[in-house]
Amino acid sequence: MLNPWIYRAPAIGWGFLILYICLAPVENLNPGFTLEISDKLVHFILYFSWVVLLYFASSRAYNRRLTRKKMLAYWITAAIIGGVVEYLQGAMALGRNADVMDGLANTAGAMAGIITSRLFHKFLE
Repeated sequence: MLNPWIYRAPAIGWGFLILYICLAPVENLNPGFTLEISDKLVHFILYFSWVVLLYFASSRAYNRRLTRKKMLAYWITAAIIGGVVEYLQGAMALGRNADVMDGLANTAGAMAGIITSRLFHKFLE
């Protein structure tokens, strides 16, 4: 059996990417073009993807379905981290603003990721 951390590496990397994207100064994130996409949708997708990666990393590493307790822990952790990131965006004065709706989009994305992962996992069994 492979080391379980091999399965977790993408989820850990995605978590650090979220932190960088959400906490870097605005001028560091200018790609040179503009996208007409909702900021809330971006937050939703970031946290949805992160929780899906966490779910499948854990279920694949131990070759079993996650318990409800662990799924709830992932959702709560993602919601707390999303809230802390939003608070830090307002507190750090790096050209960003804290937004409660972004925090709610983070939480909704995490919840949708848990539900989707669970349904997909049941389908694969």
